Amino acid sequence: METSTIVIIVVVALLVLAALAALAAVAKRKKAERHREETERKRVEAERLRHEASQHSTGAAHAQVEAKEAEARAARAKLEAERAERDAAQAQQGAHVEQARHEDVIREADRLDPDVDHRSDGYRPQPSGHTHETPMTTPHETHPGTGTTQTPGTGTGTTQTPGTTQTPGTTPGTTPGTGGAPQEPTQPRP
Repeated sequence: METSTIVIIVVVALLVLAALAALAAVAKRKKAERHREETERKRVEAERLRHEASQHSTGAAHAQVEAKEAEARAARAKLEAERAERDAAQAQQGAHVEQARHEDVIREADRLDPDVDHRSDGYRPQPSGHTHETPMTTPHETHPGTGTTQTPGTGTGTTQTPGTTQTPGTTPGTTPGTGGAPQEPTQPRP
C-alpha cells in the first residue's frame, strides 16, 4: 500500500471522525435547546401557578377577614340578645313585684271590708271595681225590699235583681240627690 493510499485512508477516517463529531455536536445542541425550552416552559408554568396562588391567597385573606367580621357581628348579636333577655327578666320580675304589691293592697282592703269574707276557701283578691262573688253552689236567701240575694254563711254574694238599677256611689234602695233617703225598689216590667 502506498503512502498515498494510507494518506487517503487517514484523511477519510479523519473526515468520518469530523462528521461524527459534528453530528454529535448538533445533536448535543438540539438536546440542550430542547432542555432550555422545557425549562423555560416549566418556569412560565411555575410563574402562572404562583400568580394564581397569590390571587387565591388574596381571596382567602379576604374570606378570612369576612369570616372574622361575621364572627364579631355574631358575638355582638349574642351579647345584645343576652342583654335583652336580662332586661326582659328584670321587667318580668318588676311586674311580678308590682302585681304582688297590688294584690297585698287589695288583700288588706278586703281584710278591712266587713262585706268580704277573706278567710273563705274560695277567696281570691279582685282588682278594684270588681265585686267579690262566691260561686253560687249553695241555696240563696232573698232579702225582701233590698233587691239583694245572699249566700248563707258568707258576707258576699250581692247581686242585682233584674229590673233594678244602681248608680255607683249609692247603696241599693237609694236615689242619688235625695240625701240617701230610702226609695222603694222599682218592680220589673212585664
